[in-house]
Amino acid sequence: MRATLHQLRVFHKVASLMSYTAAGNEMGMTQPAVSIQLKQLEDNIGLPLLDKVGKQVSLTSPGEELYRFCEDLFARFDNIDMTLSAMKGGLEGEFRLAAVTSAMYFTPHLLGAFHKLYPKVKLRLDVVNREQIIRRIKENRDDMVIMGLVPDMIPLNRYPFVDNPIVFIAHPDHPLAGQQAIPLKTLEEHDVIYREVGSGTRKAVEDFLAEKGVEVQPSMLLGSSETIKQAVMAELGISAVSRHSVTLELATACLVELDVADFPLYRSWHLVHHQNKQLTPIAQAFIDFVLSPTHDIEALCDRFLKTHYVERSRRVGQLP
Repeated sequence: MRATLHQLRVFHKVASLMSYTAAGNEMGMTQPAVSIQLKQLEDNIGLPLLDKVGKQVSLTSPGEELYRFCEDLFARFDNIDMTLSAMKGGLEGEFRLAAVTSAMYFTPHLLGAFHKLYPKVKLRLDVVNREQIIRRIKENRDDMVIMGLVPDMIPLNRYPFVDNPIVFIAHPDHPLAGQQAIPLKTLEEHDVIYREVGSGTRKAVEDFLAEKGVEVQPSMLLGSSETIKQAVMAELGISAVSRHSVTLELATACLVELDVADFPLYRSWHLVHHQNKQLTPIAQAFIDFVLSPTHDIEALCDRFLKTHYVERSRRVGQLP
């Protein structure tokens, strides 16, 4: 095989994004130029690597094998660059982090503190839903991910680092606002808005309520925490969300936290990566940073949860 490194990089980018156009945009190439590089690579190898029908791109069996090779090859290249940079006295390179939508509110604060320690590291953050996070882990798209509910069907290393309190929220004029110790059964009498199937928050709440013998039929399914907050503010129902996602709304009393029995549910946020993933020095440095007792990670994540504005909003809802 007489493939060039550039051809392999183009192939790897197309196979990662499953798009000639997207790969070209990221690499500063036109789509025809991408096609030429891939055609030359296939000619050099003597095997088809990609099937393209219309705009749909898929890997052939040889393509899948070459993609795995490229994943390992370029991970080793990145590792060498970062290791040599570290030996020169500082980390350099790119750190690719993905986070579920409910973690988007504190993750930038983690990255901000990390960037102060390693200013030469280029940071990339993608915020997606849990289903997409799981797919990205399988495809080895990121150096690390942040999620709440960690799947069991994939061999993963997980590092819990801070509490994820799940709370019920409502419009300040909702009949339950201001009530204390609301029984779980009472939830069955009200419109409850849920996240989409596959959401970690939804699964945690559904599993807990099922254990308590409470059957809540969702009145509406929505695809993001932001949409849920707007729906609750529009008085379409109540919902259970990560407290991290409603800090501003509680602070300004646009929403109130309901005093539901046995809530908040305390789960954990985790750093997660595949067990077979070879960590870059930057990824290892991020794990060490988050788990180090010398860094007040809890304060970074909760920096807006304990303000007098939040306390005021709780008084509006008459929470203790």
